[in-house]
Amino acid sequence: MMTLQQHMLENIGVSIDNPVIDGTWHNGRGKGRDKVGYVGHYLPKGLLIRYHNHKTDEIHVWKEWDGGQGEYIDPLEYRRKREEAQAKADAAAQQAERERLALLAILQTVITESVPASHDLPYPLGKRILALAARQATKRYELVPATAESRAQYITPDDLLIPVYSHTGALQGIQQITSTGYKLMRGTFKDGLLWIGGGLSTGETPNRLYIAEGWATGVAVHMRTRNPVVVAFATSNLLAAGKWARDRWENAEIVFAVDNDLGSKIRVGGREIENPGKHYAERAALAVNAAVVTPPGNEKSDWNDWHTAQIAGKKIPDLL
Repeated sequence: MMTLQQHMLENIGVSIDNPVIDGTWHNGRGKGRDKVGYVGHYLPKGLLIRYHNHKTDEIHVWKEWDGGQGEYIDPLEYRRKREEAQAKADAAAQQAERERLALLAILQTVITESVPASHDLPYPLGKRILALAARQATKRYELVPATAESRAQYITPDDLLIPVYSHTGALQGIQQITSTGYKLMRGTFKDGLLWIGGGLSTGETPNRLYIAEGWATGVAVHMRTRNPVVVAFATSNLLAAGKWARDRWENAEIVFAVDNDLGSKIRVGGREIENPGKHYAERAALAVNAAVVTPPGNEKSDWNDWHTAQIAGKKIPDLL
């Protein structure tokens, strides 16, 4: 019988040694494992665990009874495990909500007390962009206290802070980019948005709105076109961002300016998808009657790569 750890190593390359089985989704701990999400359930036949790497949409399933006799566990034992799992799930959910609200309160304080980010911070300088819509802390904040297993985590004045807002305009997270370019996601990013630029009448092409994946890409697109850009932060958020925009501007020209992920592949629903940035953008564009544009060339790139290449004097066509 293949163990859970062997199953994980075979499918995603890392494993969780001691998973928490309480019926709710968890992330692994440690280098590489923090990108693994999993949920475990006690069923009449035994333990079932679903898991995936956050970089893909494919969920793998491991069953404790696979390869065995498939005999059902004792009904009283099953009931005990289910009740224990439910109690753990309830406690974990309550604790997670308390931690979410505590972190959100800190993030709100950070943004409230912040100032517009300096254009001279290392990250925007390296990307050849202005620090548009970004913020900078005025002091050091402790986000996560130190434990026996990990060091404390902070936001400092050297960090570039990218606010992430809900569809109703409430702060729901911050993308923290350190002076070395390391990115940390604080808070909730699902369906998160950030608006860059003026209104639909201020750009070079009237009534056009761009949607980009990342902040640096979005700023590059805005600097090149003067049109407003909505940052979706992830390919999985493109559709939600497109629907949000189409609901508000029924007749606007919406363009997904996304990465050209040549050479990249993900597995979705058991099949391999090439160029995931373009794949998700095309699906979103079809749903909201929009267009898709990717950087030209035969190499993996995004619109900030295209922007810096043009600054460097390379002969690259202007497609925006």
